Amino acid sequence: MKFSVKWEIEYYEHDIKLYCVIDENHDEINNIDEIHQFLENGVEEGRFSPENNVDFYDGDFNIEYVVIYDIDEKVLYEDPDYNK
Repeated sequence: MKFSVKWEIEYYEHDIKLYCVIDENHDEINNIDEIHQFLENGVEEGRFSPENNVDFYDGDFNIEYVVIYDIDEKVLYEDPDYNK
C-alpha cells in the first residue's frame, strides 16, 4: 500500500515544531490499522529519522506522526492534538 506520513519534529529547548511528509510503499500493509502498527513499531525501534528532512537544531527532540494520507492525499488519520 502506498501512503504518506506527515511527521512532527519537536525541538524542546528551542520550543519549535517542524514538519515533513515522507512517502511510504509497503506491499504487506493493507489498511489503516496495519499502517498504525508499522509506524508505532518503527518509532519504538528507531527505524524512522524524519529529523533528517528538516532544519537541524541542537538539543533533544521528539518525533511523532500526525497525519497519514492515502495515495490521493485523502486524510486517513489525523492526530487530534495536531495543530495545523
